[in-house]
Amino acid sequence: MIYAIIFFSKILEVSISTVRLVLIARGNRIVASLLAAVEVTIWLLVSSKVLLTLWEDPFLAVAYVLAVMVGIYLGVFIEDKLALGLSQIEVIAEIEEGRIIAKKLRDNGYRATTYEGEGLDGKKLSIVLKVLRKDVPVTTSILKEYDHLFVTITDIKKISIGSIIKQATH
Repeated sequence: MIYAIIFFSKILEVSISTVRLVLIARGNRIVASLLAAVEVTIWLLVSSKVLLTLWEDPFLAVAYVLAVMVGIYLGVFIEDKLALGLSQIEVIAEIEEGRIIAKKLRDNGYRATTYEGEGLDGKKLSIVLKVLRKDVPVTTSILKEYDHLFVTITDIKKISIGSIIKQATH
């Protein structure tokens, strides 16, 4: 029974830690601080039990180590599903196709900024979008019907001026 308690408590603690680190990187200090309090409480209880009985029952350490591995994986999975924060999507296309794509994106409620540039094969149109991370799959599905695009997706820590006014229509 104690192995299961150590194992699942440590998974919970490491998962919380992983999500907390992502929240810190995204500038969400308040939630990250609250999660840190829960994380440290679990850590103190679990670690003290393992350390105090390590020589009598080394398999507790095995449960602890395995739980760290599972906890990191689970924490990244949870954060990915929560999809907190913002992303910037930049699409580079041929000029005419880029104008069509930008119009379609705007018709779907996206705020798309365009600018012209020069690539290896001539003039290109760059389309820049700021979207909620949870909307990235919907946005990229719109782009998949076009060929020969160069698309990059970057996480944004925060927007200091301006906003994402309208959600993408789904």
